[in-house]
Amino acid sequence: MKKNFINQFLGIVFISAAIVLAVLAFVAPVSCRLTEEGIEIVPADTTAPSVENFLVTGSRTVLLACSEKFVLDRICILELTDENSFEDSVFLGADEGNAFAVANVISYSEDGKSAAVELSEDMAVGKSYVFSGVVYDITGNSLEFCQKFMGYNKNPARLIFNEIRTTYNKSKSAVEFIEFYVLKSGNLFGLEYVSTANGEAKKYSFPAIDVKRGEYITLHGKILEGMEDDALDELDDDFTLSKANESCDTARDLWKSGDEKIVSNTDVLVLRDYLSKEIKDAVFLSQSGKKSWPKKAMTEYAEKACSLGFWPEGSLPENAVCTDSMTSSIFRSISRKNIEKIAERFPDENELPKCIASSASDWIITDKVTVNKVTTSGATPGYENSTNPFVAK
Repeated sequence: MKKNFINQFLGIVFISAAIVLAVLAFVAPVSCRLTEEGIEIVPADTTAPSVENFLVTGSRTVLLACSEKFVLDRICILELTDENSFEDSVFLGADEGNAFAVANVISYSEDGKSAAVELSEDMAVGKSYVFSGVVYDITGNSLEFCQKFMGYNKNPARLIFNEIRTTYNKSKSAVEFIEFYVLKSGNLFGLEYVSTANGEAKKYSFPAIDVKRGEYITLHGKILEGMEDDALDELDDDFTLSKANESCDTARDLWKSGDEKIVSNTDVLVLRDYLSKEIKDAVFLSQSGKKSWPKKAMTEYAEKACSLGFWPEGSLPENAVCTDSMTSSIFRSISRKNIEKIAERFPDENELPKCIASSASDWIITDKVTVNKVTTSGATPGYENSTNPFVAK
């Protein structure tokens, strides 16, 4: 009798326990893993870890960060060519034979939420690649992912603004331009020029080309109708390639596609790094009488550039180069006066300061000069700046 009662009681307990476990499995899934102490029950996460950050940190290293502790597997790097695209690329983990590179070493952070990956091959500067792999969390959830990225620039060039023309003349095929001076040899990839008056959508990203200290680089503002065959980017050492008006055969010419403005008479011009958005140089331009910048982005960049020391005299338009005399004349330009002094002050290109200060007094509005009926323009894209100042009559 007593034995039957015990058997019945144990049966009820077993059934109840089974029901409880079933309910728990439904509302709070669990899994297990083998440890040195035995089997450990861990909550089963039903979602895969998410990739929160991806950074290219070297010519063959990248850094990956996830929302939780993870393990990487099946890493492959595909080089994008004219024959394929990111949209057409497939997950390559199962076919390493088609990969440009694979992972040599994976080093995880102490908390396991990030990993530095050393690749088997050096990437080319500015070349397009796709990183693909599988991310696993501790409960076995996985995520297959692909990330497009560009080859790392280990030797970035250093540029500063040197000459600016805010006007253009369609009938004479003369367009706006921004001229830069190369203070440090290197590659241009990773640099962006932004006219904050005209917006981020109209920024210019420099191509991956090697330049040398002392070069002048002219970014021409638009390609007008009829100029398409002559307005060519000079990406190599042939400076005679571009034949459009105001191209220079002894300096590098680059062209911004389209017909949108790249600079305005009231503007905050910024040269910056495309990833970090770190400012590399800045120039303030303004017509007289303005108490504040007309756009929020202009105010923000002016204040930032001022605080970093690029334009230390003040962030308001009253501290900018006055552009009232920059009318429709294509013979005038806003020219830096002290480029030679800057080059002399920093003879070692590998010891340049992060910030080179400038102010309105370092710039003049140049104008044409006529001698014996021969007119020489005050705008000199690709050449040393004119020293002939504009004089109001």
